[in-house]
Amino acid sequence: MAGSNLAPVAGFDDPVQQSQQSFRALLDATARPGRMTRIEAEPGRPDGIGPALAAAALTLCDFETPVWLGPGLDRPQIRDWLRFHTGAPFAEAKAAAFALLDAAQPLPPLEQFSLGCDEAPDRGATLLIQVGSLQGAPALTWRGPGIRSETAMPFCGLPEYFWHQRAALPAVFPRGLDIYLCCGSVLVGLPRSTAIAMEA
Repeated sequence: MAGSNLAPVAGFDDPVQQSQQSFRALLDATARPGRMTRIEAEPGRPDGIGPALAAAALTLCDFETPVWLGPGLDRPQIRDWLRFHTGAPFAEAKAAAFALLDAAQPLPPLEQFSLGCDEAPDRGATLLIQVGSLQGAPALTWRGPGIRSETAMPFCGLPEYFWHQRAALPAVFPRGLDIYLCCGSVLVGLPRSTAIAMEA
């Protein structure tokens, strides 16, 4: 897809400080799965990307991390913005270290992304998923490191089939996918170490 002729939208005003702040927030979200964590930095971003997703992408992506953009986000303005601010190359889903997804669009099967391998499980992809809400009726039970006993979670605007696919992944641990659910300026971490059960 060809890039646009317009200058990319600005990113962080203070890249070093704001990326460090955002990285700490991402680590906190990973350490406490299911807990809502606010991203304080609000970077400039193209239309269609919220503050948390934008900050996570600018913080995590670089010239060594291939990125795949999902339906609704694979647009010239977003490609140019991400390339300009991070230097990240673009790749097919299976080769991507990071994938940016929008839950308002059809989501690909999770098996489409790299789960890593036995020799290098850390090569499993990280999915940054923009969702419309992190609220709702409890429909899932999350258990694992960073969670005291268990925590009840809603579908967070994601389809039920997504959660069925994710619930099957702990069987391949330590391979798997790390996921951040981004909604406005808030995100929730879902590391591969977290087991998920669908409530009856």
